[in-house]
Amino acid sequence: VIIFSLCSFLVLLSFLWLIPTPPAPLFLVPALCGFVRVCVHLHPTFHCTTPDKMASPTPSVLPKIPGMSFGEELLRTDYRKRQYLSGGAKEFASTSSMGSTVPGVTQVFDTMKVSNPSLAELGAGATKKVSLDRKVLRFQGYYTEAVHESPLETERQRKCVVYYFLEDDTVAVSETKQDNSGISGQGALIKRHQIPRPDGANYSFEDFNIGRTIILYAKAFHLTDCDLFTRKFLEGMGIGVPPPEEFPEDQYTETRRRQNMAMVPKKAKSPDDMNFSEGGGRRTKLTSEEISATKQFLAQDKMVLKFHCVWDDRSSLYGDIRLFTLQYFLANDTIEVTETNPPNCGRDPFPSFVKRSKVPKITDGKYVNPNASLTFKKEDVTSLTDADLMIGVTVNIYGRDFLIYDCDDFTKRHLREKFGITDFTPIDVKQPGPPKVAVEPPPYNGFGDELDSLGSWKYLVLKAPRKDIKKFMEHASHQLKFQLRLEGGDDTNAIRRFVLTYFLADDSLSIFEPSQRNSGITGGKFLQRSRVRKASTDGVPGDYIGTKDLYVGARVVINNHPFIVYSTDERSLAFMEENPDQFPKSNVDVIITKLRAMLLSKSVGLREAFQAADKQSSGLVDFVEFANILETLKLDLVEQEILTLMRTFDRGSDGRISWGEFLTAVLPPEVEARYSGLQQQGWKDIQAFAEQQEADELDRFQTEMAGSVKRLNYVSDKAFQEFLDKCNRRPILFHDTFKIAADHSPDGKIGEPEFRKAVQKSLKLDLPENALKAICLKLFPASMRRIPLPEFRRILAGTSTLV
Repeated sequence: VIIFSLCSFLVLLSFLWLIPTPPAPLFLVPALCGFVRVCVHLHPTFHCTTPDKMASPTPSVLPKIPGMSFGEELLRTDYRKRQYLSGGAKEFASTSSMGSTVPGVTQVFDTMKVSNPSLAELGAGATKKVSLDRKVLRFQGYYTEAVHESPLETERQRKCVVYYFLEDDTVAVSETKQDNSGISGQGALIKRHQIPRPDGANYSFEDFNIGRTIILYAKAFHLTDCDLFTRKFLEGMGIGVPPPEEFPEDQYTETRRRQNMAMVPKKAKSPDDMNFSEGGGRRTKLTSEEISATKQFLAQDKMVLKFHCVWDDRSSLYGDIRLFTLQYFLANDTIEVTETNPPNCGRDPFPSFVKRSKVPKITDGKYVNPNASLTFKKEDVTSLTDADLMIGVTVNIYGRDFLIYDCDDFTKRHLREKFGITDFTPIDVKQPGPPKVAVEPPPYNGFGDELDSLGSWKYLVLKAPRKDIKKFMEHASHQLKFQLRLEGGDDTNAIRRFVLTYFLADDSLSIFEPSQRNSGITGGKFLQRSRVRKASTDGVPGDYIGTKDLYVGARVVINNHPFIVYSTDERSLAFMEENPDQFPKSNVDVIITKLRAMLLSKSVGLREAFQAADKQSSGLVDFVEFANILETLKLDLVEQEILTLMRTFDRGSDGRISWGEFLTAVLPPEVEARYSGLQQQGWKDIQAFAEQQEADELDRFQTEMAGSVKRLNYVSDKAFQEFLDKCNRRPILFHDTFKIAADHSPDGKIGEPEFRKAVQKSLKLDLPENALKAICLKLFPASMRRIPLPEFRRILAGTSTLV
């Protein structure tokens, strides 16, 4: 490197020799800087043998600019911040790894290298690096505060604790809290940070010692003591530590100390001192009443009897029935009465109606108040006790009669144990409220929809009427059509025909009148789609027209127009027969039961009427003949029911039924034999008897089914509990198995197939098929065939609400 530098320097000189006027200072600077750089690099003072020593803060004479360093930062491997502690006034010799001693260099302690150092090594000139992390010097001290306008003191000494943190030379000051001092803001006085000295430099640990006064932000803190670690640390650093100083007493502290000493009894009390009291500098013997009261207080303190009572004040002006709570304190036989205000009663919530005190009993119709006596003679007053308080008793408290109607559980237990009372039936004191006035909605005025108009009366802010969305989705496309004609009237109305469309989605209907040629009547919309009420009876509006009111042969009054339903279409008939619960006139079972009773009753003569109608002895009856027979006998069968029977028993679809087949289907021999004893009765009595038998059979069947379901539930519960017991023995295996089953399912859930596969193949549980069916029936009901994995885990853990 030296040879290369000298050659470069000679080349520059030869180049400058050829230039007439060379700028010598500009070209000589790089060469001179390189030469100085080499010399500095070879100087033994700046020579570093290890990367760790290169990172140490050794002094450098070169400026910290690019090109003036030797790449020490490239050799660093640890970039943590280190805390160093110098030896202070005493300098130590640092020994390098080569054994040479560098004089004049202060020994440093690296906090990142050594932990738990020996305190003796800090001042012994050792070369070991010492950790100062979490090492704190703690001093006791005080500062003086001037007190103005106080007759007891002119100044006060406030105790403080000064902390010096060795790792970063920070200082914190905290004031010791004093009880009953009345001084606010005690605690942290100065937060932790580096504090400058009056000369501008920061405080170091050498500035702190016992007996010294340090200035922290214009406050003089005098140090009086330190802890054991602080003393050993300073002595290990070669700093002498004086003995602790006494804390000076101020005038106020001395006054408080004398007062506290005067409050301490001079002699410790013995168990026999209960019979004596100290006061006025002498000891006097307690009376038997005072001893008894003390024993009662110690035995029954915090025991309170709680009674609920009522005061009837209706005899006075603006009086009312008022509820109260009476509390009896067993510790000193005192009573407190508080009022219980119901919501929205309008009364102010006073904290106490009768303050806690002894309540005197009434004597000769008068109260004796010992506190209001005009003589010095002690009045003999009898107070209320717990023996005077029980349910049903009226207690007179200062002229007011309180009826006790209930009490709490502790009070009942106390009265039972002490007085043997067993009847604690509460008394009903609730008064009947004013009668509720039924608010009737106003009558419909005919404008708009009735429910929409009713909403303007119910709500201040209008709301749209709620619709049955489920019913709308199920019957959105279902409509029933009926043909109508007007009842009575003149000849013009007799020829008019109408088509009624009933919408099952919202129970609304519309009427359309088709046009007829040469009738003189213009057809069109007769009634817009809306819900229509039945004709009112006695001024009470009827219900809305529904599915049970529309059938062939029905009479319907719509907006004061009487209509007769005389026909319907095939689609409507098929829909009504498929839903017999909504359309009872199309329920063939009900119709057959009614017709069977008519055939059994000889008083009706239905069989004879059929035989008389069959004049040709063909054994066939058509719809018109059937309807004429029923009309002649005045039987309760409408055209819709006859039409349903004809559609059921018309095998050939020719509009006629076979009388023999019909009779065999409606009244088989076994049924006729069962009701043979009732043939002389009316058909309605026979029908009622048959319906009662069917109801009894249905109840018996439901009872048997309930018993079967109960037995099935018992079997399923038992099998499911056995399965849970097996799961609790190996919960992790069961959870992992069902997790794998859920992962392999298409929807990530567990159903009966996945459960069976996991139990039989993966877990290999020996469960009978009946038990497995019972468990599946309990786990996977019809309402939830697939269960998510988290919910299934809750079922196994017993925290689910589904099972």
